[in-house]
Amino acid sequence: MKHNVYVISANRYNDLPFDAKQKEDYIFCVKNGQSNLYKQNGCKHVYDTGNLMNSRNFALDHAFKQNKICVQLSDDIKKVKLNKSFYQSKEIQLDNAIKDIVNKFNKIQGVYLMGVPPTDNYFFATKLVVENKFCIGDMLFVKPNELRFDTQLTLKEDYDYTLQHIQKAKVLRYQKYLFTFKHYSNKGGAVDIRNDQEEQKNIMILKSKWGDKVKLNTKRKNEILI
Repeated sequence: MKHNVYVISANRYNDLPFDAKQKEDYIFCVKNGQSNLYKQNGCKHVYDTGNLMNSRNFALDHAFKQNKICVQLSDDIKKVKLNKSFYQSKEIQLDNAIKDIVNKFNKIQGVYLMGVPPTDNYFFATKLVVENKFCIGDMLFVKPNELRFDTQLTLKEDYDYTLQHIQKAKVLRYQKYLFTFKHYSNKGGAVDIRNDQEEQKNIMILKSKWGDKVKLNTKRKNEILI
C-alpha cells in the first residue's frame, strides 16, 4: 500500500523544517485562511482544513479515499536518528525513515495504527516493537479504517486515538528510529492554545470517556498516561 505524508500545521508557514522537494511532495493541512501563505513559502499541495482535529480527520479521509496509508507529521520536526538501543546512532533522512516504517507497516496484518517513540531518549525505547502503547501525534501511520479523531478535544487527541485503536484491534509502536520535535517551545500550532485550563478540560474529557484507562502522570503537570 502506498502512502501520503500530511503535515498538520498552523501559523508556521515561514518556519517549516522541510526542503524544497518535501514542500512539493507533502500535503499541508493548515489553519483556515493560511493556504496562500504556505504556497508562497514553497508548499505545493495545501488545504485550508481548519483546527487541529479537522485537519487530522481531513488527512485521514483524503488518504483513505485513495486507499493509501496516512502518514501524519508535525510541522516542527528537527531530526531523525537511529535508535542506539539497536544500531549505531546516526542521523537519518526523514523520507528514508518514513519509507522504511511504511514498508514495515505493510507487512503487518490486522493493525491500523503504527506510531514511533514519544521521546528521542533511547532509554525509553529498548524494544524494537511494542504493542498497545501510546502513539504520539507528531508521527502517525494509519491504514484505511473508520476511526477518526474526537472533535470535542483540542489537545491530547493522540491519546484518545490510540485508545480507539487499542479497543478496535491493537496498535504497534516501531522504535527503530528516534524523532526529535520542538514540541512545547515552538510558537504556533497547538502551543498557541496550550494552557492549564485547556489541558485540564481535555484531561476531563478523556477521563469521562475512558475511565481508568487514563491515569494522571504524577511526575509531570497536565500530563497523562495510558
